[in-house]
Amino acid sequence: MVSEGPSEAGEPGSESRRGLLRAAGAGLTAAIVAGCGGGGQSIKAQVHNSQPILGTDVGLLNQLLDLEYLAIAAYTAGTPLLDPATVKAGQLFLNDELFHAGALAGLIEEAGGKPIKPAPSYDLGHPRTGQEVLALLHRVEAAQLTAYLAALPRLAPAQVRRSVAAILANDAQHVAVVRATLGQPAVPSALVSGRE
Repeated sequence: MVSEGPSEAGEPGSESRRGLLRAAGAGLTAAIVAGCGGGGQSIKAQVHNSQPILGTDVGLLNQLLDLEYLAIAAYTAGTPLLDPATVKAGQLFLNDELFHAGALAGLIEEAGGKPIKPAPSYDLGHPRTGQEVLALLHRVEAAQLTAYLAALPRLAPAQVRRSVAAILANDAQHVAVVRATLGQPAVPSALVSGRE
């Protein structure tokens, strides 16, 4: 039994918190290992033996790619208006969105499709302050979460679902940071829903 009293460090219950964190970490590690699957195959073998990406997924992936282009436009236009404390996060998130767009374009090409090009312009409104930019970025990131959550069950091969789920998870991190910067609870619920 873990002591609930003061620990050597002098913090009440720190041993129980440490134990809880260890257990959570072990559970997360087990879930990740189980989710990787592959039946003991190397990653290279898993990729080589994976299902081909279906042409029917191309339209859905292009819709997601269009949202990535919107996010790229929002971060490109808005980051210079952010406070010095948040500019670096905006730049990092822009790099993430660029990577997401490249990953989606690669999946589309692998399926024999043609990735859409970015629109000549996107209606981002007219944010003039850092707070207004953060509100815009929050709306864009929330729209991405909603779209990715809707797309996941409709995509066929597991490798595509894994890639889309990884992008979804990263965008959920973006939303948490943007919400916290706006003074809102970073994680409003235990499950990512795209609705707040």
